[in-house]
Amino acid sequence: MRNIVALTALVLCAASQAQTVDICDRTPQVRDAILEVLDADDCATVDPEGLASIETLDLQSRQLTALRAGDFDGLTGLTTLRLDRNPLTTLPAGAFGGLTKLEGLFCSGNRLRTLPAGVFDGLTGLTTLRLDNNRLTTLPDGVFDGLTGLRTLGLNENQLTTLPLGVFDGLTKLEALSLFSNQLTILPAGVFDGLTSLLGLDLARNRLTTLPLGVFDGLTKLEWLHLSSNELTTLPVGVFDGLTDLRTLGLQENQLTTLPYGVFDDLTRLRTLYLNDNQLTALPAGVFDGLTDLQFLHLNDNRLTTLRASAFDGLTSLGQLWLNDNRLTTLPA
Repeated sequence: MRNIVALTALVLCAASQAQTVDICDRTPQVRDAILEVLDADDCATVDPEGLASIETLDLQSRQLTALRAGDFDGLTGLTTLRLDRNPLTTLPAGAFGGLTKLEGLFCSGNRLRTLPAGVFDGLTGLTTLRLDNNRLTTLPDGVFDGLTGLRTLGLNENQLTTLPLGVFDGLTKLEALSLFSNQLTILPAGVFDGLTSLLGLDLARNRLTTLPLGVFDGLTKLEWLHLSSNELTTLPVGVFDGLTDLRTLGLQENQLTTLPYGVFDDLTRLRTLYLNDNQLTALPAGVFDGLTDLQFLHLNDNRLTTLRASAFDGLTSLGQLWLNDNRLTTLPA
């Protein structure tokens, strides 16, 4: 009888041990964050069901210098992972394996210099990926492969000098792409091909000197395009062709000296056009023809000396026009 009781106790003990997970060997900040969410004290006896129930893990500003493979094992219900504002220099390949329900991954404000190939593999449910304010100098080929549900991609304030052709292939659901404040000098023709759902593209504060003809081809749903604070000196005729849904176009703080006739022809739904802080000396006749939805036109801080009487003919929706800080001495009647 005693043997039976002892055997039963042993079985029950083994079953109890089988229903716990030891997370003690995980990166201390990750371990502690998990324990906080579960309101638990013992890292050696975490309930696997509890682990799987965690939906949000906040690791912001925890002085994380590195992550280990397996840090996020068992977090199968995780939908949001915040790694912002840490001194991470890299992300280990496979770090996010198994997080198939993850929707938001936030890695901004770190010191990431590169992204390992395959680091985002398996994140098929990801809709938001923020990698802003890091030190990325390049993007590996295929680094975003498989992120077919991604809607927002933030790469602002890095040190990117170029974009590999095909790096955004497959991101057919992407709606917002932010590349603000990098060091891009040129955009490869076709780099945005396939981004058929894109609504917003931010390329402000780079070092672009020209725009290849056709670089925006296929972005038929684009509603806002920011190209301010670059080094553009001219705009190719046709560069904005097909952007029939565009509402806002930012071209301020460049080095534009003239506007080619017809450059805005397809922008029939444009509401706001920023051309301020350039070096425009004149406006070609008819340059704004067809912009019947335009409500706000910024031409201040240029070098305009005169205006044609017909300069703004057809702008029937125009509500605000900025012409201050030019070299105008008279205005046409």
